[in-house]
Amino acid sequence: MKYHSQLIKKYISIHDTPENIANKLILKTVEIEEIIKREIPSSIVIGKVTSTEKHPDSDHLNLCQVDCGDKGKFQIVCWANNVTSGLFVPVALEGTVFEKAGITIAKRKLRGVESNGMICSKGELDINEDTDQPRIRDLSQDLPITEDDKGTPLSEKFARLNNYVLDVDNKGLTNRPDLTGHFGIARELNAMYHSSGGINYNKLTEYQETFKHTNIFDLLEHNEKKLGKKVIAETEGLHNYILLALNTIEVKKSWFFMRLQNIDLGNGPINNWVDFSNLFMNISGNPVHFFDADKVEGNIIVRNAREWEEFTDLMGKTHKLLPQDIVIADEKKALCLWGIMGGNNSGVTEETKNILVEIANFDPVALRKTGVRLGLRTDSELRNEKNINPTYSLYALLLFLDELKYYEKELGNFEIGGISSYLKPGLHPIPTINIEVDYPKMQQFIFGKEQEHFQEKAEAILKNLWFSLTGNQIGVPLWRGPEDITIPEDITEEVARIRGYEAIENIPAETAIQNTPFTGNIALIRNIEQQLVKVEGFDQLELYPRVSEKNISEFGRSSEDFIQLQNPVNPECPLLRDSFLYQLVQMTTKNAKFFDEIKLFDTGIIRTKEKPKNQEDSKYAIAHIDEQLHTWIIIYKKAPGSRKEDTLFDTKNAIQSILNALELKGEIEYRPTEVKYFHPKKQATILYQGNEIGVIWSLHPLTLKNNKIPESASCTYAELNLQILEEIKSKITEQTYPFETLQDQILWRDISFVIDEKAEFGGVISAIREVKDIKDIQVFDLYQGSNLPEGKKSLAVKIKIIGDGNMTTEAINEIMQQAIKKAEGVGAELRG
Repeated sequence: MKYHSQLIKKYISIHDTPENIANKLILKTVEIEEIIKREIPSSIVIGKVTSTEKHPDSDHLNLCQVDCGDKGKFQIVCWANNVTSGLFVPVALEGTVFEKAGITIAKRKLRGVESNGMICSKGELDINEDTDQPRIRDLSQDLPITEDDKGTPLSEKFARLNNYVLDVDNKGLTNRPDLTGHFGIARELNAMYHSSGGINYNKLTEYQETFKHTNIFDLLEHNEKKLGKKVIAETEGLHNYILLALNTIEVKKSWFFMRLQNIDLGNGPINNWVDFSNLFMNISGNPVHFFDADKVEGNIIVRNAREWEEFTDLMGKTHKLLPQDIVIADEKKALCLWGIMGGNNSGVTEETKNILVEIANFDPVALRKTGVRLGLRTDSELRNEKNINPTYSLYALLLFLDELKYYEKELGNFEIGGISSYLKPGLHPIPTINIEVDYPKMQQFIFGKEQEHFQEKAEAILKNLWFSLTGNQIGVPLWRGPEDITIPEDITEEVARIRGYEAIENIPAETAIQNTPFTGNIALIRNIEQQLVKVEGFDQLELYPRVSEKNISEFGRSSEDFIQLQNPVNPECPLLRDSFLYQLVQMTTKNAKFFDEIKLFDTGIIRTKEKPKNQEDSKYAIAHIDEQLHTWIIIYKKAPGSRKEDTLFDTKNAIQSILNALELKGEIEYRPTEVKYFHPKKQATILYQGNEIGVIWSLHPLTLKNNKIPESASCTYAELNLQILEEIKSKITEQTYPFETLQDQILWRDISFVIDEKAEFGGVISAIREVKDIKDIQVFDLYQGSNLPEGKKSLAVKIKIIGDGNMTTEAINEIMQQAIKKAEGVGAELRG
């Protein structure tokens, strides 16, 4: 699901940055996964190619003379073979920065010929259209450009090219069908910014008045333009259905900005009417479908499919249906699979002259079952399954007529014809849900104490969310899902989230909490959680145990290696994870957009396939699943200042911290691995007392780049097997470890050694740990480069010494000398 800034501006304009808007939405309404911006620099101007000739030293390059008006005339070397004289083109002048590509345009010689700038393709402007066609396109094919525009910045002439898209986590909208459209998110922004004065203009009040004073039931019942076709319902799965005729239409290629909006929202442009239907679905949150009216024979019949009835969808795929599936049909054939996808026998084509518009509302549970079973998780299905309020689907007709008027110029000629409708008996009209609230009780519930003008502020929030207020009776807006707001606590939540959870003061628990000791691996998990959160400053996530084929393919894995669910909750993620790794990049990409430094962890089950235990199992292909409890951690830094700030060291210290919390004081060893997806010198298997307990990997710069993470960033991941750690811990008996107190003499000393470049520093660490009075040792730098002998690297460590308060300098020096001798015994040399 995506929100497009230009479509939001149809209803409300917010004076704030995309980042601030996204953060407000995350805290108050929905989870924003990504901000996708198109920002065309002012140094990209409109130019006209006046002449072209072949490069004297290349068959693949062209010399172009380009007139950029008052900016000058430039010779530009261009690789595109379709550039000809007379084209209007976007020209990146000297100094233009392309951040994603990491290049800056400058005067330079290409094969001995000077080039002053760059002629840009659509792709270089982040316009992902016509990727299968010649890369350099004539701007005048899409935009109204004249000779007078030469030298004008492209983004100044066409301000709508610059915009942003907010990519939304669909799971967070399960109970908010109204937020699957821009009309809904505009209302949320209205409530968030209304009191702060951050709204430039607001057209929502006009729509509010229209909805308030229009009785849609009277409009449908007493409509003067009756359609010759009836809507006949032969199933319980249909709630309501509106059929609107549009006659003498003109099917053509969509206007450029209509195409661009669809592309930005993830829809491929087809023609003006199909593109309009996709835009309306994204605007309103209520899907519509267009039939070629001349291909519909007789009335529209909404019925259950016949056993094994065949239906061929718009993509040409044939499905065998069951009686629980519902089809939209005429008197001879199935035309559409209800609320999911149209059929290839009634779609809009270039020959279409008249269309029938479907605006309907269906049983969301049964519809979802059909979509999942057939693997048709379309944008329409994803919205219809969220239980859209049937009354809102009726009022969507008003929005549809309004959008027809708004896009009238782009759609071309059309005539609005008659209307037929069906309303399920006993369902309509759906009464407005009215909930009585107690404002003092609401105030106490949210804040725990009296707030100045609380009721006044709460009422303002509810009004801006379009709730109706009559005394203490709160009327729920018709577009909110039928099961979304039903009790006073739901109203309280609306006020609290818009007011801001950060405004709620933390207060201590008012009752005593009895301590109950944990048992088994629960105690192990809690110890790790306490250590990572309270001591190391990590944030805890709760990840789903399922992954997609896209997740695993990035690391060269095949779905055949995984346990696959037959009926997954999310068909896009049917595989049970055998590691947390596959969700790592996704989590890093998501959080790195908002934070320069990240420390995250989670604990959960991984599942791997086991080989059949015996010949009988192999014969019957009996699956054996090995389940293990793992903890993973990830540390990310956008711009580490030095080698000492490498997340590899931070991650190793966090691993040591975990083992300390578990009272496992033995030596950790790191055995190098060779996995191409990770940094070649920053990956290893983790061993403790000879037991393989996990892995540690730093992401390869190319992996970072492929996921839109800065290549200069540092990101390290580690995963620990808690079952092995628990087994090790259970074997430790009669071991006691002294507690540190304020009276202890705790000292830290730094020391550096030079070791062979191929040597593992784990041996040095193990040797130093043998010194009796050394209680801990931490690696804080590993360096290889200048100022060191060839074939050597430097290892810097911190050594922890604990005394009784009477330890002298001489005693401390003696301990350090013992550490040096131990290190020298395994081949290390003290670095001068």
